[in-house]
Amino acid sequence: MSSLVVVAVLVARSVRWIWVGAQVAAGLMGLWALVDCLTRDPQHFLAAGKRTKGFWLGVNAAGLAVVVLMGAASMLGLLGVVANAVYLADVRPALAFYKPVRVRSQLRRPGEGGRPGGAGTGWRR
Repeated sequence: MSSLVVVAVLVARSVRWIWVGAQVAAGLMGLWALVDCLTRDPQHFLAAGKRTKGFWLGVNAAGLAVVVLMGAASMLGLLGVVANAVYLADVRPALAFYKPVRVRSQLRRPGEGGRPGGAGTGWRR
């Protein structure tokens, strides 16, 4: 075999695996957008000034379905990837502002260790 044929075969295989990786990444991005949208409170969408939760659920579900069924390289697949990317890049950060704040449920008392292993803070009773 000629060295040019070997190089051509290796490049073709590399491009194929890169293409498969891009398809998988597009599918995972769509799944991430859909699951994230499912876990958000519907009132946060309106408070953030975005469309409703039902709208974004539909957009993300349709985007994921098109990417999985037709591939990310088709014209509709590209639209699906863009729709999911818009949710993750624009809507998700706006919704993160309205996420609930976590508060500690325990109070530290002097003399009781705050670290595992019983090491105290140095306060005495």
